[in-house]
Amino acid sequence: MHAKRWERWALVGLFLLAFIPRAVYPVSRPLQWYFRSAQFFQAVLRGDLAGTLFSEHPGVTVMWLSGAALWGWYGCRTVLLTACRTVLPTAIGRIANPTYYPPAPLETEGYAFADRVAVGILPLALLVALGILWGRHLLCRLFDRRMAWVAALLWALDPFYLANSKVLHLDALLSTLMLLSALWMLVYLRERRLRHLIISAILGGLAMLTKVTALFLVPFLALCLLTDLLRILRPASCILRPALLWLLIAAVVCFALWPSLWVQPGYTLETLIQRGIVLHVDRAHSLPRLHRGVLTVGDPGVAFYLDAVLFRTTFLTLPFSVVGLGAALTRRKERSLSILLLSAFAFFYFAQMALGSRKEVRYMLPVLLALDAVSAEGIVWWVERVRASTSLRFRYAIPLALVAQALVVLPRFPYFGTCYNPLVGGSAAAVRALPPADFGEGLDLAGRYVDSRPGAEDFVVGTQFLANEMLAQHVRAPVRDIAQIGEKADYLVFGVQYTMRGPTYPRWGALWEQTYKFREPEFVVSFDGIPYAWVHRPDAEPLIPRQTNARLGKAIRLVGYRLAQDEVAPGDALLLTLYWRARASIEGNYTVFVHLQGADGRLVAQQDNPPVRGTQPTDGWEIGAIVEDPYEIHIPLDASSGDYTLSVGMYDPATLERLPAFAADGGRLPEDRVMLTTVQVRPAVPWWRWVLSGAWLTVIAAGSVWPWVRRRK
Repeated sequence: MHAKRWERWALVGLFLLAFIPRAVYPVSRPLQWYFRSAQFFQAVLRGDLAGTLFSEHPGVTVMWLSGAALWGWYGCRTVLLTACRTVLPTAIGRIANPTYYPPAPLETEGYAFADRVAVGILPLALLVALGILWGRHLLCRLFDRRMAWVAALLWALDPFYLANSKVLHLDALLSTLMLLSALWMLVYLRERRLRHLIISAILGGLAMLTKVTALFLVPFLALCLLTDLLRILRPASCILRPALLWLLIAAVVCFALWPSLWVQPGYTLETLIQRGIVLHVDRAHSLPRLHRGVLTVGDPGVAFYLDAVLFRTTFLTLPFSVVGLGAALTRRKERSLSILLLSAFAFFYFAQMALGSRKEVRYMLPVLLALDAVSAEGIVWWVERVRASTSLRFRYAIPLALVAQALVVLPRFPYFGTCYNPLVGGSAAAVRALPPADFGEGLDLAGRYVDSRPGAEDFVVGTQFLANEMLAQHVRAPVRDIAQIGEKADYLVFGVQYTMRGPTYPRWGALWEQTYKFREPEFVVSFDGIPYAWVHRPDAEPLIPRQTNARLGKAIRLVGYRLAQDEVAPGDALLLTLYWRARASIEGNYTVFVHLQGADGRLVAQQDNPPVRGTQPTDGWEIGAIVEDPYEIHIPLDASSGDYTLSVGMYDPATLERLPAFAADGGRLPEDRVMLTTVQVRPAVPWWRWVLSGAWLTVIAAGSVWPWVRRRK
């Protein structure tokens, strides 16, 4: 009795652990499913059944859930406010505008509506949390309680699952439904009860209503039934009947819950097939994709998904999923078959998504959830193996490992998307493979900063295409595309996802690359030392963070400079902005040199050009005006670690003779160069992190093979 009571409270704790981080303060950049959900439910209420076809994905489950939540919340607020005005008209009139009514879900202009987006996410977060509990129950039937608890906690604490669950989008719900449907298939193979197959089919139908990629469940069902056929040598009819029944039930679920299929089945199915399947297989996304420093418009290749899996797993799930698969291959138990089929789920879904030209990191979420379950088996197997073959007592090994996972992940709240696998270098390595901020992290803080400025409701805010979706939720002012409004905006907000992916894409990169990449922001949001969002005021005087007041020749003064970073890695770009001022008319056009030198004086990197990329020659400078002069110095890939000196100066391009350089106190500077600062060149990922990763993998490998070595001896 005591054990059952403890488990009930443990289940409550698991639910809260899974639900609260997902439901509180969502970080949801995409808005298309917010508007589609509101419009879908509105079409249902109006009886416009054909109007429930919004997307080829098709996203029906999300639109039902979020649409009902949005309109239900709006209705409750309206009824409550009306009732309060009726019962307490005087008091309400004193504390609120008597003509005010809450905005409808589709009324967003002039509102910071992040609270309504949160309402739309709430039912999705609830179903994901309940799905984790349900998944634990199924794993108890397939394996044992300990493995089930480990897997459930890994799901609850999976940072990428958490990040997707805080977004009003399809992938978290899709992955949950697909995983539960697959687990019920495995339970059906084990227990042979028809209701298990029916539940799997219902969940499969809901998954297909969420996204057409869930059609993967059909060949996975065939694989499960074929495996069962070969294992028990049953007649082929024994797999044909369950397969047909599963397909029939899934089709009925899809038809019953999507009104568009009732009135225009042909057009609806054609849309799903042509736009949802054929188009996504044949045509890559039209927007630029950045992978491993290569910017392309097209299919980034299978390596893109390999990096997604490497960086979006954790220090537990990546190595122990390999251990779990290895353990299943070495044992001949019924539970091993379930692990092998879960591994096949991950592998073949990865292969299916790799065949398509359109690739996104979030498409790998179903793979990661299956790997979480496999890694749970690996953790349990590894601890039992080490405990049985050594004198070490590993009683608390599993709880300590899960606590370590929690300590790595939970402090990231609510920006779980900023968490990358430390085994492969963490954030520092990830940003060199994949652009960060998939979910718009940091843009909410930038928007709240702008909205906190005096007179914010009268501003016009400019931002990059797609970043506007996140920003619009947190500011009352109109948010416009930078490509349309340019520097006429009161504030400009840039997001790292788009500055990295779009240096040549006009709607993302032009203004950034030309000016604001080199300018000191008024406000910046950073995670792990990596800037995620910048806020600039176009009409403000440029901030000069570091003053020098050095003089070149008789008329040119170097007022100061901005250096974006004092520490860089080989292959990085050093962003420098020089601020010049002419004290008198300048005769002649001079070239600026920027040198990066090692301790021995050896020149490592340089950039020489007339000021402002040659667009503002020195003989045209206005007396007293500040000239903002940007430079981008690329550090060689073979640059050794150490301290380097950054210096600048000017010379006559005709004679190569340098202008005399003087310090602020009037003293002549050596070599007629102004020494700005010391720049540190260090590896992107410090050596000690690789040592820790290697030590951790060595411990896991040793624990896996030591019992075998001991038996051989």
